[in-house]
Amino acid sequence: MVHALEQIHDLLKTDGRLIDIHPTGELVEFIYPFEGREYLIGHLQETDDYIEYRQADEALDEVVSKGLFQVEKSQEFVFNTHSNNFDNLKTFLDDNWSDAVITDDVVANAKKFEADYGKRAVFLREKVRVTVLKAVRQPIE
Repeated sequence: MVHALEQIHDLLKTDGRLIDIHPTGELVEFIYPFEGREYLIGHLQETDDYIEYRQADEALDEVVSKGLFQVEKSQEFVFNTHSNNFDNLKTFLDDNWSDAVITDDVVANAKKFEADYGKRAVFLREKVRVTVLKAVRQPIE
């Protein structure tokens, strides 16, 4: 990743910016909103334990410490993936998130919730960080 960031640095204009957006690596939550409350039914697991997000953070830290980039701004936000029911959300994740693991406990909790309250909207909540990095140019001597 560091090599890619170094190449991006070389391609940016003198006043160029790199915008990095990636999840923080905190556990992703399955949430049922119901009657003004939110019910956590479990967490999404990943086969690689979210390692790529830590690697991305380390790569950004390295290019900043090398003096190639300067952090202008960094902020976290919540990103929700909505679905009209758990089965559709699970199908979406199975088709699109290759590292995603939905545990049997989460499936059982979803089925119990739907048995008690009917099939209803559900969402996946994850924390994401966006960082704006300014390319730093060393003066030519």
